[in-house]
Amino acid sequence: MSDQNRINEVKGQANKASRISGALRDTRAKVKIYKTCVRPLLTYAIETRADNKRTKNIIRTTEMKHMRIYKRDRKRNTDIRHECEVEDKVRCGRERRRAWNEHVDRIIRERLAKFARDGKLGTRRPLGRPPKRWMDSWTSTSQG
Repeated sequence: MSDQNRINEVKGQANKASRISGALRDTRAKVKIYKTCVRPLLTYAIETRADNKRTKNIIRTTEMKHMRIYKRDRKRNTDIRHECEVEDKVRCGRERRRAWNEHVDRIIRERLAKFARDGKLGTRRPLGRPPKRWMDSWTSTSQG
């Protein structure tokens, strides 16, 4: 992910996850497939990726597409998550980033992960709105 193109990465993960859940109508089967196949696809590399609003929306939309049986049911997302006993992947990702940060705190200074997290680049940030940094994404207090 050297080109910092997070949106294409997340869209690719969402497309793979959507292909899995195509024609299932049984709620229990959908939940099992979600927990074993879709959730790992959506959360791959979530600890080290800085999510912005658009990537969070892609993850949540894909998750709800998979969990919802019929669109005409008009159920709230929180009710569907409670019924299926799954947690919000964006909030879970934020917790995993915090846990990863604590892990990096414990390792020795010479390790690459600690150097990458604490090091300062010698280059300037690009003009315009800069991309969201990893540290900003796990310290976010917003719900979005």
